[in-house]
Amino acid sequence: MNIFRNISWLCVLIALVFITAPVSAIYDFEGIPLRAAAQGEVQGDVLTFGTYGLTAPPIECTFSLPAKPVWARVYTGIWGGTERYTGWEEISVNNGVPARRDLFGKDDRNEETYVSGYGVYWVAHDCTDQLRGGKNTIKLTTSRGQPESRIDGRSYGIFVVAVVEDAGKPVTRYWIAEGNENLHGEGWAGTNPTRHDTCEITFEKAPLAENAAADLTVVLLASTKGQPDYVLFNGEDLGVPVTDLSLYPEGARDIGNECIGDATGGAGVEARYVDVETFDLGRLLKDTNHVVFERGRDLDGDGEISTTGSKPEGEDYIHPCSVILTVRRPGASPAPDFSVDAPVATGAYAGEEATIQATVRNHGARPDGKIAVVFSVDGRAVRTVEVEPARSGVQQVETGVTLAEGRHTISVRVDATGDADPVDNEASVELTVGTIPDLSVAIGAPVRAGAEAHAASPQQSPAPLVALIAGLSLAALLAAMRPPGGKIAIALVAGAVIVAACPLVAPPAAAAGFSDYTIPITVRNGGGSDVGAFDLAIYLDGDKAAVKHVDGIGAGATVTIDVPLYTTPGKHRLRVVADEKGAIKDSNRANNIAEGEYVFP
Repeated sequence: MNIFRNISWLCVLIALVFITAPVSAIYDFEGIPLRAAAQGEVQGDVLTFGTYGLTAPPIECTFSLPAKPVWARVYTGIWGGTERYTGWEEISVNNGVPARRDLFGKDDRNEETYVSGYGVYWVAHDCTDQLRGGKNTIKLTTSRGQPESRIDGRSYGIFVVAVVEDAGKPVTRYWIAEGNENLHGEGWAGTNPTRHDTCEITFEKAPLAENAAADLTVVLLASTKGQPDYVLFNGEDLGVPVTDLSLYPEGARDIGNECIGDATGGAGVEARYVDVETFDLGRLLKDTNHVVFERGRDLDGDGEISTTGSKPEGEDYIHPCSVILTVRRPGASPAPDFSVDAPVATGAYAGEEATIQATVRNHGARPDGKIAVVFSVDGRAVRTVEVEPARSGVQQVETGVTLAEGRHTISVRVDATGDADPVDNEASVELTVGTIPDLSVAIGAPVRAGAEAHAASPQQSPAPLVALIAGLSLAALLAAMRPPGGKIAIALVAGAVIVAACPLVAPPAAAAGFSDYTIPITVRNGGGSDVGAFDLAIYLDGDKAAVKHVDGIGAGATVTIDVPLYTTPGKHRLRVVADEKGAIKDSNRANNIAEGEYVFP
C-alpha cells in the first residue's frame, strides 16, 4: 500500500484522538499490576510447561502430569497489533469443547484478560477440571486472518501451571501471580512520553527452615535480545551478568533476551520475544519477599536509560506477566494456614446498608469442609458467613450491614479447623460513618525535577503544542503497528515520517527538551463519611498521561498526591478527575474535576 495513503489514514486517526472520550475498561496502557491468583501448600509439585516463540497459530502444547491437578491455569500470550483492534483467541483442552475468549483491546472488561500497551494480551483460563493425569494437549488458535478480525493474532505461546499432589514429594508452599505490566521508555507511550521503569510484587509468609529450597519462575513477553533488563529478589540481582562487553555495558544483565532457561548460565532455547526463567533463590528467601522487575538501568549516569547505540542500557518495552514462587519443605506436614486482609467497606453512610468485603487467604493446605468468616462491628459479631475454601487459596467474602452515624471498628475473622497459625486470622479497620462523601480536586504548580517550585497560575489561552502532540501521535500510531520486538527500526521510521510531515518535531524517543516534573494534586473529602479507594486520572494536553490509585480519604480530610509527568517546558493544559469511573457515591460530582493551563518551568 502507498505510504502516503497510510499517512492520510493515520492523520484521520490523529484527529479522532482529540474528539474521542476515554472508555472505562480493565485495559491499562501502563500495565495491569501482578497479583496472586493462587497460593497455598501441597504435598507435591507446582509444574510448568510451555510452547514459546512468536508465531502464527494454530499452536499446541503437549505435556504429562503425574495426577489430576488440584489447581491449574493455562495462559496464552497474543499480539493484538494495537490496543484498538479486536478479535478472539480460542483454546481446546484434550480435544474438548473449544473455549473462545473475545479480545476487545482498550475496551476489554474481562477480569482474566490482561491487556496493556499497544495490544499485548496475557489471557488466563482456569483448566483445573479439564486437565488429567497422563498426557494432556492444549491447542490454541486466534482470529488471525479472519474477515471479521483486525488483530494481528500471532501468539507468544502457551504457558501451563499445574499444582499436583504427589505423596512421594515434600510439602511445597507456593504463590502464583498473574498480570501484565508494561515497562516502557518515553518513546513508547503515546502522545505523552511517560516512563514506566519498574514494577514489584510481594509474597508474604514464606516458611523459613534450614532445609527449605526455593525457586522463582518469571514469564516475560515482548522481550528483546541485546537490550538489558533485570529481576531482583529482596534487593539482589538474579541471574548472571552478561559476558559480551562489546554489546553490553559492564555489569548488565539481560534476563529477557529471547532465550529461555539461560539466565543462570545455561545454554537455553531461543524463543522470539518471549522469555521464561527459573532461579534458585537459596539464601535470599525471607518471611516477606519482594520481586522487582526493571526494564533497564542508567549505568552511565546521564539521567536516561538508553535503548539504542552500541551498548543499550535497557528495553524499549517489556511485559512481566507471570511470577511463581515455590518453597519446598522436606519433613513438613501439610496444614491449612489462613489469614485475612484488612476489610474494605463500600457505601458506608449513615442509615444505608454498607458492603463489607474481606480477602481471605490460605497459605497452607486446603482443608476439608467449610470455613467460617465472622464479621463484627465494635466488638460485636453481626454476621457469620460459611464458605467452601477456594481451590485457589484466595477468595473474597462479603456481607451487608447498616451502620449508625459515628466512628466504628469493623473486624473480620476466619475460623478453620487445624489452622497452623491462627495469630493472623483477624483484621480490622476503623471508619467514620456520616453524610455522603464529597470529593473535590485542586491542581498545584508544576515543579521541575531539581528546581524550586515556580508559580503557575491557570491561563485561559488555547491548548499549546498542537503540532508537537500531532507529531507524537503519529509516532505512537506507527509504533503501535510495529512487530512485537521490532522496536528500534520502527522508532526510526516514525521519526522519519514525523520529520517529513512536521520538520520542527522530533520523534518521542529522541525529543529534545523533555524533563521530569511533579504535579501536586490536592484531593479533599468534604463529606461526613470516609471514602474508599478510587483512581485519580491525569490528562496532559488532552491525552491521559497517568492514573494514580488513592487508597481512600477520611471524612473531612485532605491529601496531596505528587504525580510525576515527563514533558517539555512551556504552557500545557492539565485536567484531573477524581473517581472518573463513578465507583463512589458522591454528593457533588461537579467538583471532582479540575483543569486549566499551567506553565511548566
